[in-house]
Amino acid sequence: MTLNSLKKIIKFRSIYSGRKETDILYKKYFIKNLEEFNEKELDILKSLFDFYSDGEIYQILTKKLKPNLKFKNLFAKIDKI
Repeated sequence: MTLNSLKKIIKFRSIYSGRKETDILYKKYFIKNLEEFNEKELDILKSLFDFYSDGEIYQILTKKLKPNLKFKNLFAKIDKI
């Protein structure tokens, strides 16, 4: 999958989450900072949406739930953005 394709998928998935809270957080953390992620990180970010529900991602971003080890580095980077 190309880098542009990954970005388009992540943007689409981030914009149409179905929850206002996650739409706001996704815009802040993912869409606004897509250029900060390399291809491997974008691939992990794409798989994040398959692994977790929007509610679970919201809980991780708000520090109410710890991420799976597979996503630990991604969330550490997001915390620095």
